[in-house]
Amino acid sequence: MRTRIIGNGGLLLSIILVCAMSATEFFLGNPQHLQGELGICMPSPNLWKLPAVGSWILNLSSIILLGLFLHLFNKTYNFVNSSDTVLSAAFIFLCGSNPWINAMLTSSVIMMAANLICLQFIFGCYRSQKGMQPLFIVGSVLSLCSMFQYAFVFLIPAYFIIALVIKCLHFKSFIAMLMGVAAPYWIGIGLGIIPLDSFSMPTFTNLFVDFGTKQTLLVGLLNCAVTIVLSLMLALYNAVKLYAGNTRRRLLNNSVIILGVAATICIICDVDNIPVYMATLYMVLAAQLANLFALHNIRRPNTIVFILTFLYLASFVLMETGLNFIH
Repeated sequence: MRTRIIGNGGLLLSIILVCAMSATEFFLGNPQHLQGELGICMPSPNLWKLPAVGSWILNLSSIILLGLFLHLFNKTYNFVNSSDTVLSAAFIFLCGSNPWINAMLTSSVIMMAANLICLQFIFGCYRSQKGMQPLFIVGSVLSLCSMFQYAFVFLIPAYFIIALVIKCLHFKSFIAMLMGVAAPYWIGIGLGIIPLDSFSMPTFTNLFVDFGTKQTLLVGLLNCAVTIVLSLMLALYNAVKLYAGNTRRRLLNNSVIILGVAATICIICDVDNIPVYMATLYMVLAAQLANLFALHNIRRPNTIVFILTFLYLASFVLMETGLNFIH
């Protein structure tokens, strides 16, 4: 079985590519962001008054750091049985290939960071009877983030299912997670930090009207669709090997897949908020790609890497240039 496909050189190349694509979009493109107020009681990230350069640097740094943290995260929990850097390199490159999320701080990158924090705590209580504190923290993180972006509410049921899958959800931990969900709002209202009149329904806008040209939108939607299909196909292909292998690794991978399913359902039901779920979806695809190389003896892995790299680079170029191929 192969253990080295990408290596540190490939990881470095992915970092160089994400810097180049992000800089191209920021300096030469027309960075797009979601319109409207998408928070429940706090301003959503698209309304934060950050300097443009600062927002770009913060977002780019976050993508790279999240990718590197994914590598350390996998070293800790070993849900991909490989020391290669495919997981990190793929995630960093995929995020960089999408102009919707690579040029300024977005809810997408924040959601990805929140998911990694939540997975860190929830994986740590695998088969544990003492999962109350970790699940309380998971509930609190998602609840706190939902103040700024309503999409986080939809992840709460997904984490209840994940906790059930990895066998750490019991009556007490279930109550603890519910208390974690309530705590940020309870504390915020109780201390007067969140005035009651600040609560309002999010202001929804039409992605198909307010988000770039028709060409950019079409390619972005194709990028999303291809990512979902590839994730599904690779998950099914890897499932047989994972089922026959280590139970813990299989359940941890199932947890990542549940996140992907949740993101996909949200994309279908919450079409105007698609960019928010993209970074999480890229993480799921990166995990499936890493498992592909770790579980199977692929004869020409470099060919697969080249095809996927070309595919997503082409997507970036088409979104960036807005080629007029629609008449």
